[in-house]
Amino acid sequence: MRRALSRRQRECLLWIARGKTYDDIAAIEKISFSSIKNYLDNARHKLNAVNLPQAVAIAVATGVLKFDELHIEDKSISQVYPPRDIMSV
Repeated sequence: MRRALSRRQRECLLWIARGKTYDDIAAIEKISFSSIKNYLDNARHKLNAVNLPQAVAIAVATGVLKFDELHIEDKSISQVYPPRDIMSV
């Protein structure tokens, strides 16, 4: 049985699902990079995932994250932190 994620673990995993980096999440949530790393490492372990993409997939598949939450609704956040275009790198 999987243990429930804390509110912060869930929030950080949701930001990862939206394509944000650890640095982005730290700026958005106003907490340290190391705290973000700890929240995400613990979330990954609780979900028995080997990496963050798998953790996101498990979270969506099990209802921990809702599919409709993966889209950014707040336009101010999407303007400040636009999704990264991996094709332009």
